[in-house]
Amino acid sequence: MKKVGIIGAMPVETEIIKNDLENCFIETHAGLDYYVGKINDIEVVLVVCGIGKVNAAIYTQILIDKYSVDKIINTGIAGGLSDDINHLSIVLSKQLTYYDVRRTQMISCFPNQEFFEADANLIDLATKISKSNNLDYHIGTIVSGEDFISDTRRKREFHQIYKATCVEMEGAAIAHTAFVNQVPFLVIRCISDLSNEASTEDYTEFEELAAHKSANLVKEMIRQLY
Repeated sequence: MKKVGIIGAMPVETEIIKNDLENCFIETHAGLDYYVGKINDIEVVLVVCGIGKVNAAIYTQILIDKYSVDKIINTGIAGGLSDDINHLSIVLSKQLTYYDVRRTQMISCFPNQEFFEADANLIDLATKISKSNNLDYHIGTIVSGEDFISDTRRKREFHQIYKATCVEMEGAAIAHTAFVNQVPFLVIRCISDLSNEASTEDYTEFEELAAHKSANLVKEMIRQLY
């Protein structure tokens, strides 16, 4: 049976997917719960990995090793970087990289990749669903690092250097782990803030709305995956 792995950093990013799992049971690995169930007869393994790149990499690897998932989708929220991004815009990853790792290190050290490319078929499916639901969606580069960005100067810098659409804390680590294991992946983010001086207030206002909007898109993808 085909299995899809779903990973989010925080409970709010995954709760509406978890609540839809049928015949769900829980297994614990490395201190965190994995929720195993079905949506429309598709087997789903869901985990809330916690914030940050190391957590994301650890629990993505467990998804692959313990459950042999054949696709991975990361759902969550992010800060917008490009000028055409608005609150609650959807971003589909074309590629991902770290903003807090030296670019020369990414290229010269294993796995010798500055960017990790998302799966084209998953992008196409997410695009089709986004269009059919009239979502404000964008396909672009996502950058990941350990800071919450609330500085217009840094926002402009990330956009200039990486041509990045949004910024968050886990996606590149999930992409990195999926890449070295040859598992197709997609990172989906909904914009909670615009990575500027109003970000803290915006995040509070839009966190739940953005998290649920991303998760709803993922739920519809699961129904149409196979």
